[in-house]
Amino acid sequence: MSKESIIFAKVAAIKKSFENIKFDRGRCYGFSIEPLLPRYESIIKDVKSEFIDLFADLPDLPLPQSIRKTSIGGLYEKMSVDPLINNLDYILELRSNMRIGEKVETSEKKNRIFISHGRSKEWYKLQDHLERDLEKLTLELAQEPNLGRTILQKLSEEAEKCSLAIVVMTGDDITADNVIRARENVMHEIGYFQGLYGLNNIILLHEEGVNIPSNIHGLVYIPFPKDTIEATFGAIIRELKVLTY
Repeated sequence: MSKESIIFAKVAAIKKSFENIKFDRGRCYGFSIEPLLPRYESIIKDVKSEFIDLFADLPDLPLPQSIRKTSIGGLYEKMSVDPLINNLDYILELRSNMRIGEKVETSEKKNRIFISHGRSKEWYKLQDHLERDLEKLTLELAQEPNLGRTILQKLSEEAEKCSLAIVVMTGDDITADNVIRARENVMHEIGYFQGLYGLNNIILLHEEGVNIPSNIHGLVYIPFPKDTIEATFGAIIRELKVLTY
């Protein structure tokens, strides 16, 4: 168990101990509360030192004081214990909300769609359709900060934030013998994403007339006329419905 887990387990345990105290007319005897007070102080100290930024605003509450001595020990009022329980409640609630936020963030990152493309601006239409019409999160490499990374480093790290890729194969290069083909980076990324996401999580959009290399001839693709990528949108919707990303 991590140190963080141990600390929060102790918070939950001391809270339960306070809540289990039997009060009679709003009062209890010292033997039921006094052993808990040094444990409470120690746990609060650990919380504040381990999570300085998170619990900087946690108030330093005074410990309950006996209102009078009896033959079997001090007498304490419930109203002096309630603020301690509230403090512990706040710690656990904030930790719970922090965890929920982490899960949502992770989920959103993994549900993003990586858009791979060449020089053609047709991918702008695709991104707009995915984000505005289908409410999908997308990632396009040039839109992400470089952070001093090489192209390969950037591709590797940003691709980990997604679980599906849509590759736009447009005719951006013409060979000496007038063969129209997609950019080399697009062809490289097709193979890269196949290995990363699996064959089923790649959608190829192929501009008609663009050469398809023999090494990917067996792949299924969605064709579209030049400058008319919107013709693929219906097929993309059908694909996204069955994909497991």
